[in-house]
Parts: sequence; C-alpha cells; structure tokens
Amino acid sequence: MIALAVLALLLGVLLILVEAHAPTAGVLSGVSALLIAAGVWLLFVAGGAETVALPVAIGTGAVGLGLTAVAGRKALAARRAPVRGGAQSLVGRGATVTSWSGSQGQVHADGGLWRARIEFGYDTDPAPAAGETVVVSAVRGLTLAVRRPEPWEEPL
Repeated sequence: MIALAVLALLLGVLLILVEAHAPTAGVLSGVSALLIAAGVWLLFVAGGAETVALPVAIGTGAVGLGLTAVAGRKALAARRAPVRGGAQSLVGRGATVTSWSGSQGQVHADGGLWRARIEFGYDTDPAPAAGETVVVSAVRGLTLAVRRPEPWEEPL
C-alpha cells in the first residue's frame, strides 16, 4: 500500500510539472491535487493512523483544489486581457507625425519611427503636418494605419 501511495504522490507532482509547461487552465492541477490527497490518505492508513488519515487527506485536497481554482481563474483572465506588448499594443495609442507626403508618411510611436498610411479622417482636410498627433488604428506588417484623433479622445 505504501508503494501505491508513493506512486500517487509522484504522479501528482508530475502532473503539476506538466501543467506548468503545458497550461490547461487548472485541469491537470485539479487531478494532481486529488492524487496527492489520495496518496496522503494511503500513507496515513498504511502507517496505522486511520483516525487522522481522512481529515488530513480532505484538508490537503481542499487546499490543492482551492489553489487550482484561483490559478485557473487567473489564467483564464489573462487570456482575455488585451495585448500589452509587441506591435499590436500600439493600436489606440498616439503617434507624432515626423514627415508626410500624399497618403503615407512617417510617424514616431513607442520610441521608434514607423511607416504610416491614412486610415480615415483626412478626406476633406489637409494631410497631417509634421508634429501633429495621430491615432494608430491598426498595424499591418511594418506599416501603421493612422487616423485623426476624435474630439472626445483624451490628449495623447
């Protein structure tokens, strides 16, 4: 029975390691918490401490499942969060025009110079001038699609 308990504990720890490298939003962690609780119960029963085996196993399982629920919720919330890094994080942010000619030009955004094209908002108005602030509406490759800021938008 001790060998089965040790096997359950090792399998539980192994599943936690697998969860760390292949996130399943807590599915494998929940199974591992139950395996560890079963292993703890088997160890106490094999050692002759039947009176404390069940409370300790239930407590271990409850703590493991509670931690799994919290971590799973955080993982799912992180998946729904907006992008905070890379080129896609520029969408909705301001950029300063450095030079412009026709429907395309160059803007300074996020510490770098980017090629830019007019998305909309300059149909009847003149093209943006150097120093003017525009809003990035999309990123297509290495080119930013920009538009004139709306009056209700915060100063960028």
